[in-house]
Amino acid sequence: MGKALLVCGAAGLALLLSGCGGGGGGGVQPISPPPTSVAPTPTPTPTPTPTPTPPPTGPVGGGAFDTTEYRNSNAAVAANAIAAYNLGATGQGIKLAVIDSGINPSLSEFSGRIDPASRDVGNISSPRPLGDESGHGTAVTATAAAAKNDVYMHGVAFNSTIVMLKADTPGSCTDTSGEKPGCSFSDSSIARGVDAALAAGARVINISLGGSSPNSTLLNAMGRAVSAGVVLVISAGNDGDEPKGVNADPFAAVPAANFPGHVIVAGSVGTFNSTTFQTTNLDQISPFSNRAGTAQNNVLMALGAGVKTIDETGARYYYSGTSFAAPTVTGSVALLAQLFPNLNGQQIVDILFRSADDLGAPGTDAIFGRGRLNLARAVSPIGATSLAGSGVPVTGSNGAAPPASGDAAKSGSSLGAIILDGYSRAYAVNLAQTIRIAEQAQPLRRALLGNAKVAGGTAGPLSIAMTVSERKDLQQGFGLERTNIGPEDLRKARLLAGSAVARLDDRTAVAFGFAEGAKALERRLSGADAGAFLIARDVAGSPGFDTRQGGSMAFRRNLGPVGVTVAGETGEVWTDIRTSATGSRYRWTGFTLDRRMGGTWLSAGLGRLEERETVLGGRMGAALGGGGAGTTFLDLEARRELGSGVTASLTARRGWTRFGGGEFTSAAYGFDLAKIGLLNGRDRLGLRLSQPLRIDSGGFAMTLPTGFNYDSMTPVYGLVRSSLAPKGRELDAELSYATPVLGTGWIGANLYGRRQPGHIASAAPDVGAAMRFTLGF
Repeated sequence: MGKALLVCGAAGLALLLSGCGGGGGGGVQPISPPPTSVAPTPTPTPTPTPTPTPPPTGPVGGGAFDTTEYRNSNAAVAANAIAAYNLGATGQGIKLAVIDSGINPSLSEFSGRIDPASRDVGNISSPRPLGDESGHGTAVTATAAAAKNDVYMHGVAFNSTIVMLKADTPGSCTDTSGEKPGCSFSDSSIARGVDAALAAGARVINISLGGSSPNSTLLNAMGRAVSAGVVLVISAGNDGDEPKGVNADPFAAVPAANFPGHVIVAGSVGTFNSTTFQTTNLDQISPFSNRAGTAQNNVLMALGAGVKTIDETGARYYYSGTSFAAPTVTGSVALLAQLFPNLNGQQIVDILFRSADDLGAPGTDAIFGRGRLNLARAVSPIGATSLAGSGVPVTGSNGAAPPASGDAAKSGSSLGAIILDGYSRAYAVNLAQTIRIAEQAQPLRRALLGNAKVAGGTAGPLSIAMTVSERKDLQQGFGLERTNIGPEDLRKARLLAGSAVARLDDRTAVAFGFAEGAKALERRLSGADAGAFLIARDVAGSPGFDTRQGGSMAFRRNLGPVGVTVAGETGEVWTDIRTSATGSRYRWTGFTLDRRMGGTWLSAGLGRLEERETVLGGRMGAALGGGGAGTTFLDLEARRELGSGVTASLTARRGWTRFGGGEFTSAAYGFDLAKIGLLNGRDRLGLRLSQPLRIDSGGFAMTLPTGFNYDSMTPVYGLVRSSLAPKGRELDAELSYATPVLGTGWIGANLYGRRQPGHIASAAPDVGAAMRFTLGF
């Protein structure tokens, strides 16, 4: 013996609650099981009055899809469906089934999209046309799938194919007898509808009906559907104002308990004002909606209050009830199924649950269940992401750019690739936009160490120099346990740098240093002073990034007119703001030939920079090649004594870098003009113009997944190139002056300006000045 379920004829506005006091979603009401499969005769529900459509409340974003029609589609708007549309989801090619009171197939909203498998399953002995006598089935279907045709509103999955299974008991939708009129549905008719939907190839079945627990016939049909991967969406019920409303309707709760992970019970959020025609309080459960209760693990909320849709005549109405929350969820299932063909039904359900907005008590709760539908989050990656085909992790930040690349990573560079999320859904991503731009260096801050003391001495062929700081906040330096400074100084001092130079004979010298670069030692041995500049760097002495130097050495041998110097150093990458590159080790070795010809000094050198984990001071994640880099530098320098203590010099550096993700070239240039003995015999005036190391050409050249085949679940690979050359170009100018005072002391002043600092075109100029006083001890 079957049982009958009721559905309101055309529940709209406040009439929904008066005409359908309890029962299933959208006005479905249970009745006691009759002695036969024929339903009792209910009385008719008053026809709802059409209501005016309010004006759009404002743009919601989304380009071509952000139309007046979309803004009128408040069920889709509340679900953030535009995020799915912008990714190409429309429901195209996906069949969604609706088991309800029928549909008006002549309406333009459904033209050409009603599947031939649609039929009457409520009267198999004498099948009826699909026509809808109550309007409920048409309104529900329009909420899920009305066409996007610039007329009034559209459904959530507006291009999907509709499988309408008309399951109402013949005559029940027009029967005017009984206390609560409405269509009735028997379990056997609904079961036939479920089987017909499965046979038609539907991916999701909407059942905006309610009542008591399904019988075994219906449960068995539901079991066959979910076993084939079909998602069932069932309304939670409209008994929110009754004691039984603390739990989802049994007609929904029982299948959800029997088939967990395959059934979504749809509750409603929002409050509709029939005077202002406004829906508000989307963070609150609708007063009429059943709570999640014991079905909380399977309940998903969606807008069901004042949903804009149409009736069987095409007239525009506001409908309220969980009947209209359900098709919003159903349309969302169709969008996910189209957008991500690899997903099975259980995965789609899990995604919708995991991506829902948490409402009420944290986590799953007895009021809101899993939360409120949010398609923007549902179509976004969930779980760990990785490069398609490789499993290499891809995160929100996949590397720190080398300082020499400036603004390249954020200046329109493209490095397209396909990533997979935790559900193996494919997404296109621009990896270049996941690289962190190097923080702009603060050279003045680093140059002015503060409270620094320089000490030195000479003993025969041995010269020693060291720099000590009393700054307690300095993050680099060495302890001083075996020095001859006083005990009070020892307590608070840290050794910043030191060097020792030994002249082995007239033609040979060797230098050792700690926290001092190899180029500085090389210049000390060759007598090529780099000048007292704070900001404009010695382009031949910098690898292109800030360092914390460790040990260094240089060996020089004069071979007649030519001097040969071999130098090396080790150290770490240093950044003022810590990044993944900070602290990474590097090693530098260099070979230099120099020659003096009268007042001219020429130098040519080859250097090799080996980085274990970084690329010119930046760091690339595994998705961008990972690992370290090797750079070969060619340095050329010319110095000319112009007389009267004036010296001019030109320096040029060219670099070639190879790393796991590609290769590039870089360059740096400098011009110095110095005058010794301007006001006294020992003072010095200097001018430097320079361009710090900057990538000129090249960048990434990687074989990456650039497409994805869902049929075989395999990526399509292609060679992808992206430049690391910045748009900006830093140019530095610095004027320095230093003069001795008090015997062993020096006072100096520097004035500088930096254009497009950090090679960032949009960066404001950096202009400043500094004065220093040092006193030897």
